[in-house]
Amino acid sequence: MRSPTTINRRVREYGGKLKQFLPDCVADTEADAVIPDGTKCYSQDDDRSYHSIQATLGEHSADKSRSLLDLSVNADWNKTAAELDDMDAVTDDVRVVSDGDSGIVTAFTDESHDHQLDLVHVGRTLDYYFWDDGIFRLDQRNEIVSEVIVEVFHLKNWSLSTVQTKSSRRSARGSRERPSVSRRQRVGSVRIKKAAGYLQGWLPSIVPRAEAAIEGFEVPWTSNPVEHLMGEVSKCCNNQWMRWTAEGLEVLLQLRLVKYADTSHYRCFLMNCSSDQPKQQ
Repeated sequence: MRSPTTINRRVREYGGKLKQFLPDCVADTEADAVIPDGTKCYSQDDDRSYHSIQATLGEHSADKSRSLLDLSVNADWNKTAAELDDMDAVTDDVRVVSDGDSGIVTAFTDESHDHQLDLVHVGRTLDYYFWDDGIFRLDQRNEIVSEVIVEVFHLKNWSLSTVQTKSSRRSARGSRERPSVSRRQRVGSVRIKKAAGYLQGWLPSIVPRAEAAIEGFEVPWTSNPVEHLMGEVSKCCNNQWMRWTAEGLEVLLQLRLVKYADTSHYRCFLMNCSSDQPKQQ
């Protein structure tokens, strides 16, 4: 049994090596969809109360494969997006799938990078804004939100069937209308400002999946894969009384999350380390 000091030293050593190794694995992989998300952990450092953890998964729609493109602590989303672009880890017209985090949306999207809002969040967030507006009773809120959810997921299912039925793509452009979020106009008419503003502001991020489906491209409709990754962070680092330095947190999560999200890269890293051992001796 190794001593705690030895374990700590090895985690720092190999976690740091894995951080340097990962960019070589993802360079030139050209993922056509990215799924970024973040979470927080308590800090042991004097300059901050929390550490911000950011993870970005890449997805290749052709074979439905995913890989961990980036894992950072206290990084800037703009820098992360630029670095992934520079190393050709994503395509020029990559689709971005996330929740409504403005930092992610601003960093990863531009005129060539569309944003697809996680459709699971639509109902939850809309329900909150209805509650915050304070106009409708609970049963009325539930009725309206349920109708919007039905419309949104009808859109999701329609787009999936459009991708699968290649022969109908060309006719779909002229003969099929995308389902609309019909409650948007009704909500605005009764001056539900926050709920209406949410739907109006985020509607362009609800429909990219359907727009891409017409061209035969399937965009992920949920950010669940990266949210599961954030769950691993919580299990590992958010137990009671846990406090972390930025360095310790990052090297530990490199080892834990690369192994969880991308076993092929993790095995390649282990083989690389094994081959280096004789040289070090």
